[in-house]
Amino acid sequence: MKRFKLFALITILSLIIAACGTNEGKNNGSSSEGNLVPVKAELSVPEKADKGDTVVFETKVTQGDEKVKDASEVKYEVWLEGKKKDSQMIKSEQKEDGLYTAEYKFPKDGQYQVQVHVTAREMHTMPKATIAIGNVENGSHAHEEGDDHQHEEEGHEHSHEESSVLIHLMKPDDVKANQDTKLTTHVTKDDEALSKAQIRFEIWQEGSEKHEWVTTEEMKSGEYTGTYLFPEKGDYHVQVHVENDEGVHEHTMEMITVE
Repeated sequence: MKRFKLFALITILSLIIAACGTNEGKNNGSSSEGNLVPVKAELSVPEKADKGDTVVFETKVTQGDEKVKDASEVKYEVWLEGKKKDSQMIKSEQKEDGLYTAEYKFPKDGQYQVQVHVTAREMHTMPKATIAIGNVENGSHAHEEGDDHQHEEEGHEHSHEESSVLIHLMKPDDVKANQDTKLTTHVTKDDEALSKAQIRFEIWQEGSEKHEWVTTEEMKSGEYTGTYLFPEKGDYHVQVHVENDEGVHEHTMEMITVE
């Protein structure tokens, strides 16, 4: 009788473990073969518009045949070509299942880049599109006031090209002083996740000369995470440095407010 009870108990436990494994695969977006189904983002941006017009950006987010209506973040980044350091981030709204939209008015003529940052179901994708606003030739950054006159004289041979490396720092919504804060950045090169890179966060408080460095660990392809304890309230600079053995050396900076 004891052997029968032991056999029955082992059978029940085996069934429970198998059921948990099946549910876990479903929750992680796995296919029936056990492979992870990628989240895809289809970005739609008009090819042209006029300065001051309200332009609508749309992104359809899917995973396989499913519309993703639970994305943790969908933001649009907009910058004038050659001026990515001055980019603006715009939050989106979900208009219907899996469709995330935002509106933006371009302040002046020029060629602009629009990139959507989509994080959903522990995956990240960042498709990009180009839009021409007004008179692109006259609005080009090569003719803006303050540009080096030598660039104007020598023409397009010295124009600034956009880097193929894209860096997106996932800023936490709520950062508290004297608490460990997880900082995560996603890095792509030529629209592919950049793996096996050396990623460091350079952090300093506004007005302070003291800079601290945080090393990161690659949690999955192209995603790097580090932890930092902000010592007090205030505004902090967080500069992401990206390097690898193939000669990549890029950086971008964000501001984080600590409460």
